[in-house]
Amino acid sequence: MKLSRKQRRLLPLLSITAVMAFVFSSQAAANCTFHTNSKTVTMNYGSKLTEGLSVPQDAAIGTVIYQEIISTTKTQWYDCDGPSLYGFVLNPALGSVTSGTTFPLGKTGLSFRIRENVNNYLAVAKQGLYAGENWSQTPDDYQLEIIKSGELASENSIPAGYLGQYQGGNAVFIKFYLINPITLNTASCKTPAVSVQMGDDYRLNEFDKSGDTPRLIKFNIALNQCQRGIKKVNYQLKATTKVIDSTKGIVALNAESTAKGIGLQLMNDAGQPIALDTVYPFNDFNTTDTDFKIPLSAAYYRLAEGTLQGGTANTAITFIVSYL
Repeated sequence: MKLSRKQRRLLPLLSITAVMAFVFSSQAAANCTFHTNSKTVTMNYGSKLTEGLSVPQDAAIGTVIYQEIISTTKTQWYDCDGPSLYGFVLNPALGSVTSGTTFPLGKTGLSFRIRENVNNYLAVAKQGLYAGENWSQTPDDYQLEIIKSGELASENSIPAGYLGQYQGGNAVFIKFYLINPITLNTASCKTPAVSVQMGDDYRLNEFDKSGDTPRLIKFNIALNQCQRGIKKVNYQLKATTKVIDSTKGIVALNAESTAKGIGLQLMNDAGQPIALDTVYPFNDFNTTDTDFKIPLSAAYYRLAEGTLQGGTANTAITFIVSYL
């Protein structure tokens, strides 16, 4: 069918109208604005971070290593003219997060989250506010928590600066800042190697029957220059030679030893056996001192099998310390 002149002129006008309608809709944006007496609050965290932050080397992922609370005192009133983003917006310089309540502090292995008493942890901003008047953000406590979120370098630095903001549309309720840089140190103690002298004047008749342990030799494992940030210390013993009895802490002598029929038993200070590959708490640790000694003991042990023969009797044990 042929079109009339009038019809041919009408089609372009309809196309233009459709394009104009599309452009208009893409530029329309919902917004939230404060009432006259409401404004953005600035929160500056990190006043206690002037000496740096120590993190136990074996702290579990998710361990909170720093926290601080700042409170708001006034209700913030605002209006929204349509669906608007609501929640926390991270400073892009620190990373990118599309969901959840945990936000990275760069690539340090640390992250942070902000706990609001009313709504729990602040989450990534999403479309959650709808058109309405007299929305309100009531006074609340905001607790910054810095947590271990990955493997940590032995030393690292997080600069002071802007962390992000809590907002509804264009109404920014709170801007969060870190006012002191974080110097990150892996918290640990120095544990020097220990050489235990078991004695060289034993007689074979002291090992008359199986299980004889004629002498209890006491020694200490030193924990020196323990850094702040450690709350608990655990330890365990691991054999480097053949295990005779793991539960009783009995190990064989090393291959270079010439004595026969003898092993070594590991015990605590009271002479009770220490099971190998078993974690024990060091109950005398405290957070105020820096140097400690873990008291242990050892004894030569007459084995049930093998001919008894004198000679050199040496072995080694690996001592593993974990800090929490």
